[in-house]
Amino acid sequence: MLISYNWLKNYVDLPDSLTPEELALKLTMSTVEVEGTERQGELLDGVVVGEILEIKKHPDADKLSVAQVDVGEEKPRQIVFGQMVEMEVGFKVPVALAPTKLPGDKEIKKAKLRGIASEGMLCLDQEMGLAKEGVSIRFFDKETKNGTPIIKELGLNDVVIDIDNKSMTHRPDLWGHYGMAREVAALYHKKLKEYPVKEKGIRNKEKINYKLQVDVEDTKLCPRYMAVIIDGVKIAPSPEWLQKKLLAVGLRPINNIVDITNYILFDLGQPMHAFDKSKVESKKLKVEIVVRHAEDGEKFITLDGQEHELSSDMLVIADQEKAVALAGVMGGLESGVSDDTTTIVFESANFDALNIRRTATRLGIRTDSSARFEKSLDPNNCELALRRAVELTLELCHGAKVVSKVVDESNFSLFQGPIELSLEFLNKKIGVKLEKKEVIKILESLGFKIKDQKNILSVHVPTWRATKDISIPEDLVEEVARIYGYGNIPTVLPTFSIVPPERNELKILERKLKDILSLEFGFDEVYNYSFISPKWIEIAGLDEKDLIKLDNPIAKDRPYLRHNLWPNLLENVEKNLHEFDNIKIFEVGQIFDKNNPGVRIADNSDELLPRQNLMLGLAFASKGVDKPFYELSEVVQGIFDHFNCEYEIKIVGETKGDFIHPGRIAEIVVNNDVVGTIGEIHPTILEEVGIGERTALVEINLNKLVEQVTEKNNYQRLPAYPVVERDVAFLVDKKVLNSDIISGLKNIDGLIREVELFDVYEGNKIPAGKKSLAYRITYRSDEKTLESVEVDKVHDRLVKMLEKEFGAEVRK
Repeated sequence: MLISYNWLKNYVDLPDSLTPEELALKLTMSTVEVEGTERQGELLDGVVVGEILEIKKHPDADKLSVAQVDVGEEKPRQIVFGQMVEMEVGFKVPVALAPTKLPGDKEIKKAKLRGIASEGMLCLDQEMGLAKEGVSIRFFDKETKNGTPIIKELGLNDVVIDIDNKSMTHRPDLWGHYGMAREVAALYHKKLKEYPVKEKGIRNKEKINYKLQVDVEDTKLCPRYMAVIIDGVKIAPSPEWLQKKLLAVGLRPINNIVDITNYILFDLGQPMHAFDKSKVESKKLKVEIVVRHAEDGEKFITLDGQEHELSSDMLVIADQEKAVALAGVMGGLESGVSDDTTTIVFESANFDALNIRRTATRLGIRTDSSARFEKSLDPNNCELALRRAVELTLELCHGAKVVSKVVDESNFSLFQGPIELSLEFLNKKIGVKLEKKEVIKILESLGFKIKDQKNILSVHVPTWRATKDISIPEDLVEEVARIYGYGNIPTVLPTFSIVPPERNELKILERKLKDILSLEFGFDEVYNYSFISPKWIEIAGLDEKDLIKLDNPIAKDRPYLRHNLWPNLLENVEKNLHEFDNIKIFEVGQIFDKNNPGVRIADNSDELLPRQNLMLGLAFASKGVDKPFYELSEVVQGIFDHFNCEYEIKIVGETKGDFIHPGRIAEIVVNNDVVGTIGEIHPTILEEVGIGERTALVEINLNKLVEQVTEKNNYQRLPAYPVVERDVAFLVDKKVLNSDIISGLKNIDGLIREVELFDVYEGNKIPAGKKSLAYRITYRSDEKTLESVEVDKVHDRLVKMLEKEFGAEVRK
């Protein structure tokens, strides 16, 4: 939002020594974030008033003209210009004299355009930085001396302060110059001038000509609506003082009535609207206005000429036949003020902030009015704004008169306290002991009314701070602290004992696992939302009764909280296999177990939340790899080896549902406690979700695992004697388990230190019902270097055990 420094000084007497830049810094440190300041006319030194003496068509360009312009020099300047605005001989307009630079770093140089020399440019308001949008050029009176600098002629001696809108979202009172002046007066301990309305009410000195009736159908969405009719209006340009104020804040003057509503918008922060009474459906001398919900599918054309389709949750201002304005957002094209308007209906209203925001967002319309209404404006401002608008109209339109009673449909209430503020509480929060008199002075300067009750202040909140800003003692503490000055509060480190944080073993385990999986095994981490859709519940074979359904999900197609990580991981695999040949991903996240209780909702409650275990999920799929189960089993082995944790992989006899292949699923067991599961997805599921490769998944409960693992934290001496490795390959029945073979091999002799399965083969050359396994056996002694004879003896016993216990056919 743009704030005019001169405009502010209309309401508060600031010291002559104070610069706008100093004020901007003060506001930033206490109230709002100022993005910068800009001095009007800063880059307009080369722009003067010029009179057009002659206009000819450019000989080689249909859209260009050549003008001779008197700019106060010895001879006229020749300027080539386009058909931006209709020009005539005798017009006096802004002229940029080449060479010069305009706002936006636009350089004006002497040049030839299609062979014709041009020594400057006729300037639009937009090119001089005096308007943000549209195409407009200002014309000067004949009495204006040619060559007069624009800065002098327009009185461009203002400084504009650019305030970041986001920094005052919670302060609806600051969205106008008067509210900002109130803040500035408090910061500099100055008196705020009363708002300049001459009379307390709007008086009709003429005979009442019109009966104005307003019907508000939804008082929650429109807590206040005021209106009045003024006749004898003559549409004309606004006076210079009003145009200057609007130009300073980036608005293009249009006509006196529209300019008055825009002035009130930036002066008080209260949006207003003016209807052409002749375009509002009425019966003789009776004008009826209805504030109602729009109809679903109702078409409405706004002032900018755009047609919108409305819905029933939007609010419109209507007559008996049609909508004439989109409440709080924009007026209608058909009811707008035009040059022929003689009678107007002034509207000053208050609308529900949330409804206005939703309407503006849904329709894609962002206006100065909607930006203010969605901040929760003070309904009391409606009356003050209407009184000021009527006074200005009567002042600027000689012969205008009020011809109806003021209608005021008021249905609102505000919480204004009182709020009890303890001085001990305030001083403790701020960290500085402030005197009671100083606290009262600060609050009163902001408009609060104080009743002194010894060490307690009873604070009455002003209406402009009571819509959503000030409601608790902490809010008042903030008000005192920022006006007192954050820089005046000494910076002191708090005194407390330094206690190391409690060691979070679960978090440490999680971080270690992420390092192991990413750095040692090349897995990529994924992040998924904790929500799943009914489609994936059906695919995974889950029962909706076992899952938690959200009343207000962030995505309507995913209303359930996940019971495990597998559905989300499988969805990740499906999306990425289209782009990559090899998928190795993992996720660490919480699941929500509805059927098992977790922690209490609160210390004083017996109600328990669902258990929320932290899980590790792995997924593997690779083109050309037909045994992903074994790939993930090696990763699991690497994880447990890292933590020196003994584990077993036990085949599951029966499985529920058909999500996991019944012959390719196993449990991960530590100390007889099942901590996880490893399995391959059933082919029918893969086909259903569009995955063409065999896919394996692992899920490990980290809440259980953390109780079992102990990280290697002791160094061990390197072996003093070398190892001897022997390989053994054999055929066994497919039903024989790898875990049973490894257990049997390790129990043969103490010289066997490691057993590693490095090859599994099932193919055409292998008899039906058989599989080929190959193991690498590592032998080592702690006492001496092993001789071949010693190793051979143990290895022979190993082969005989395989043949006897597992029916193996060992290849010699």
